[in-house]
Amino acid sequence: MKIIVCAKQIRHTYSRTGTSPESHYISPEDGVYRVNPHDEAALELALRLKDDYENITVVLLTLGPMIAEDEMRRCMATGADDLYQINVNGHPPYSEDPLDQPDPWVKSDLMARAVKDLRGDLVLCGKASLDKGSGQVGALVAHRLDLPFVSAITDLTITDLSMDKSGSTLQVQRSAGRGVREIIECRIPAVFSVDLGRDLRLPKFAKRQWAEAYAPRHLDYGADVDAPKIVCTHRFQPRPRPKIVPAPDSRLQAYERIMQLLSGSKVEKKGEMLTGSPESQVDGIIAFLKANGFLEPTSADADP
Repeated sequence: MKIIVCAKQIRHTYSRTGTSPESHYISPEDGVYRVNPHDEAALELALRLKDDYENITVVLLTLGPMIAEDEMRRCMATGADDLYQINVNGHPPYSEDPLDQPDPWVKSDLMARAVKDLRGDLVLCGKASLDKGSGQVGALVAHRLDLPFVSAITDLTITDLSMDKSGSTLQVQRSAGRGVREIIECRIPAVFSVDLGRDLRLPKFAKRQWAEAYAPRHLDYGADVDAPKIVCTHRFQPRPRPKIVPAPDSRLQAYERIMQLLSGSKVEKKGEMLTGSPESQVDGIIAFLKANGFLEPTSADADP
């Protein structure tokens, strides 16, 4: 069985140290290049199947420039067997610029071609990516290959492994929201998208040396790809929201108003815990409501 794991290389920004407002104060040093965490979870599921069963090959498939080559080699060192990079006319189909990336429809076209050429039996990909987060590529790949698709799986086991592989049955567990889990059986070939929940294992030293010397393979396709259906024209960082501080209570003293402004106009709430029997607690609540003007005092409350 050949398992193809789609691994996306992303540029993730944790801080902004630039000085130009045109670049939204993001400098080249702010970018952290890594493999999408959801794709790492998909790789871990594939490696667990490889540990439990024989004759399973795990192949990494990436699209775009090798901006996170060290991280891709780390993924190779965890137990993957091959790494393929998809090119168009001998070059990556897009650059590092987020506006230059194709839409999910074009990506699915190239990845579906690669899955056909590699003759994969099972395709695993992340549920979404940190940079785009559309979550459409896996479903579109399954649509182009006319294969069953299950989204947001968290676990994967083989219940019936046949020799011809086409009759093998897989059992997957997926998240259905609000803590609900579903158990689904599916025959391969199939496409699954993987949710977070499985941390990628650490690479061994011997495999790390092998991965450092490994030369990635390339799948080159012509320029006859589908036209994009969605075009991103502009991308910008979220604008900071100003904090609204309400005016302090004018009935307070000057010192108290200053302290209220310094604390963000947070009013300290004072409360009293009522203890004793239910009857005494009810009497305490009624007394509090009368003292604060919520209830009118009765004749019984007047002094004799």
